[in-house]
Amino acid sequence: MMSLKAREVHEHLRSVGTWVDWEGGTCDGFKYGDPETEVRGIAVGWQSLQSALEEAHAKGCNLFITHEPTFYSHMDDNEGLKASQPAQRKMAFLERTGMVVYRCHDVWDIFPELGIVDSWSAFLDLGKPIARSKYYNLHRVPPTTVWELTQRIAFRLAPLGEQAVQLMGKKWQMVHRLAVGTGAITQVREMVNLGADVVLTTDDGTALWRDGAWIADLGLPMIRVNHMTAEIPGLRNLVNYLSQRFPSVPVHFVGPSCSYEIYATERYHETPVRMRRDDLQDLAPVSLPEGYSWRPMKADEAWAYIEVMNKSNYSGECGQAWFEQTFSRDPEYDPSYLQIIWKGERPVAAAAAWHAEVEGERWGLVHWVGVSYDERRKGLGKAIVLATLHRLKGRGFNRAMLGTQDWRLPAIATYMRMGFRPWPNETAPQEVWDRILANLKAWRENNAGQE
Repeated sequence: MMSLKAREVHEHLRSVGTWVDWEGGTCDGFKYGDPETEVRGIAVGWQSLQSALEEAHAKGCNLFITHEPTFYSHMDDNEGLKASQPAQRKMAFLERTGMVVYRCHDVWDIFPELGIVDSWSAFLDLGKPIARSKYYNLHRVPPTTVWELTQRIAFRLAPLGEQAVQLMGKKWQMVHRLAVGTGAITQVREMVNLGADVVLTTDDGTALWRDGAWIADLGLPMIRVNHMTAEIPGLRNLVNYLSQRFPSVPVHFVGPSCSYEIYATERYHETPVRMRRDDLQDLAPVSLPEGYSWRPMKADEAWAYIEVMNKSNYSGECGQAWFEQTFSRDPEYDPSYLQIIWKGERPVAAAAAWHAEVEGERWGLVHWVGVSYDERRKGLGKAIVLATLHRLKGRGFNRAMLGTQDWRLPAIATYMRMGFRPWPNETAPQEVWDRILANLKAWRENNAGQE
């Protein structure tokens, strides 16, 4: 078996990174150790933190490939920082172990398909970009409120250890063109110039007093995540890439995947609201676009209802336990109470003709309405609610209620067009509804002709 020198890894990366200015214009290269060292194992980490170096050494790796600086400045050339206690401790550890540290930043940021920005887009399941610039991808997403988009991103990032995603903007604002950047390269003005109506940035890449204020005054929302987390998918691809190129040595990912933990005193601000329709007379027939069909759920089709929920109200965390707790454990449960719209063999919308008791009075309940993200703006929300109202009427109810959230303005607008009206209570008194109706007016003005 031929030995591998650290220098050979550098030479390979230099050969493929043709866009990098290798003559003094890059931060990439060796940061510590002898390039002629024979490599026993490669560790890839977001940053060569002391803890990550120790983890790599414990795994038998003596070449550490870091994406971010080792000695706390971009070019690792700040002599004051290199003389500081943490840097000196790190150097002593590297000297004692014989480890080599190499930075791979400019090569991997924009490496096609596998690099930081393309891996980020792929990890978020955004599909192919509709526009690009060097460090940015612009994606078309199904029209949605920005809060729903934020929730989907948050659940996607949870396995990476990110516990929270930040939103600056109005939850109810409709968006459909998302720009993503490369790690800390998230200049909001460039992202907007690319055509974005919502931007996904990172904490190291934006300052709220500057970028947050600018985009707020522009009237566009900004979603912000941890810098480290946004680059982990690309670095995991770097592990796979190096494993394939250098199969004679093991390659490991080491270190954390999020920079911090969250201690939250509140999950998020959200006000549940309710609405009512006082009669079920003169219901219009259910009308569907060509290629769609509607029918009550069969006994063995709980999977279909769950699938719709995971593509609308949830992001994959809804399962059989949720279905049982919400529906099938109820003594009155009947599968036919649950209505589903199908596109061929695929369920795309669902709602339940359920029941509730309010202040000692029995009501028909339009419950857990959902339309798949990629099937919206086709009239399916109205259709599934109307189908549910027909089923409630068939169950003997002569009135109906429903619950939603104060930011779900598209849903509230649909319900109001279908004869529902606000129903204030202690949780959402009239002043809450006054705010919702004011927001609804602004929402309608922003989305004229799109309801």
